[in-house]
Amino acid sequence: MSESLAPGFLAECEREQLHRVQSIQPWGCLLGGRSGDPVIRFASANLEEWTGWTPDSVLGRVLTERLPDFPPKTELADIAGAPDAWMHASAGKRLYPNLLSGPHGALDGLLSCNEHTWLLELEVALPAGQHGEAYRPVPHRLYRMPYSERDWASHCQYLADELRTATGFERVMIYRFRDDGCGEVISESLEEGRPPYLGLRYPASDIPLIARNLYRLNSHRQIPDIQVGSVPVLSLDAGEVADLTLSDLRAVSPVHLEYLKNMGVTASLSFSVLIAGELWGLIACHHSQPRHLPLPVRLRCAEMTQVFTLAISGYQSTQRLMDLNESDQEILALLSALHLAEDERDLVVELQDGRANLADKTLGQVLLSLARATGAALVDDHTIVTFGRPPEAADIRALVDWLGETVPDPIFATDRLSSLFPEAMHYAEQASGLLAVRVDGYRETGDRWFLWWRPEQPHSVYWAGDPRKSALFDEQRQVLSPRSSFARWVETTARQSEPWSEADRLRAKKFRSLILHDINAHLLGR
Repeated sequence: MSESLAPGFLAECEREQLHRVQSIQPWGCLLGGRSGDPVIRFASANLEEWTGWTPDSVLGRVLTERLPDFPPKTELADIAGAPDAWMHASAGKRLYPNLLSGPHGALDGLLSCNEHTWLLELEVALPAGQHGEAYRPVPHRLYRMPYSERDWASHCQYLADELRTATGFERVMIYRFRDDGCGEVISESLEEGRPPYLGLRYPASDIPLIARNLYRLNSHRQIPDIQVGSVPVLSLDAGEVADLTLSDLRAVSPVHLEYLKNMGVTASLSFSVLIAGELWGLIACHHSQPRHLPLPVRLRCAEMTQVFTLAISGYQSTQRLMDLNESDQEILALLSALHLAEDERDLVVELQDGRANLADKTLGQVLLSLARATGAALVDDHTIVTFGRPPEAADIRALVDWLGETVPDPIFATDRLSSLFPEAMHYAEQASGLLAVRVDGYRETGDRWFLWWRPEQPHSVYWAGDPRKSALFDEQRQVLSPRSSFARWVETTARQSEPWSEADRLRAKKFRSLILHDINAHLLGR
């Protein structure tokens, strides 16, 4: 195969209307209609194989003509006196065990409904002998809150191991999305002899935004066998399209099928990890042979994932509170040092070049400690006060002028300063990372900038394949194709510092807030 980079690959993937594919995987069948209307307007071509009903015999008919007792009277919505609630938009999906019998035996039903389409999907019911395992409670240990990094790593590993036991898949990975959109495997449970992916990163293009939106709306996604074809969805009216956003059986993108094939994966199962409604990451299960899990088993695994999200939220909140408590003491110490230096009029000693030396050493120590920085400066219209290992005064002045012209926000952070401000290239070794806080109307000196720098910190990133080749074009077939190699690939980066964490930004925000409060108190006290 002749391959070349295709810059438009990601954009092409984003244009792929995955929810309008109009076909399903053959592991079940589908009925559907318009939201608010019980008439069946969509049916999968394999309906007769699963139910004994031909598509022609159901299209245009009301669903309850075929299923008179639908929905089962145990539904809360029906008890509340809303028997038609099933065909109105709902965030959740509803499982109906043993909804009906067909040529394959008992069938479980899964109902979903968004603002466009209701869907009733039917799959082989869970055998009675597996009920005890599928419906047992989530392990109590998953409800425990991790409080340290060690607890957190152990918690992630426990979930990965539990899911591999529950699913029987050869590999289970907990995959977290980073701020730059790429993903990183932070925990892994795998069958002996399989190559590890732990610590590897995957480029953002591996999971386009349109696919991430579908993950956000669905708790899980199953692909039992990439080698089996899809089944078309037939419509009552020609050209009418079913919205398959919430479908569990929705057919798979050809690009994703080839991606899995290139990884040596035949069956996959993914669970969405949502924090405050946003996609934090995925739990990906891979198997080299076909593997299908009954719906109740998948839902139990999805429930374990939901409990895991509580642990993430709790752990992140605890870490944030601990950090803020620590930073409170540092910020108050810094404000005290600023007051002391200014009150004693020994903060700066003017020099001819506009630069100043610090007489109070405590202020410099506290300032550098607050942001875990190696260099810092206080800058206003007339004076530059420096600490640690900062750039030269002329470079600092040029940097502040650039910030004032291009950065509207009062707080700015980057770990790649020279990529945004090329003039910083010549001092990148000592100042590749910048955290800047602008305080408007600082006392009588006008606006003041508080600047922190971190030095260059070259480091290696381990990718699952060369990320530059995530987008390929197969010239022979004239089609877009995902990358074919997932071998460990090392990228060494330079001219960047240790990244500024969310905690660093929170410190800067709180510091600025207290400075502004102090300014207002000073003005009112005149």
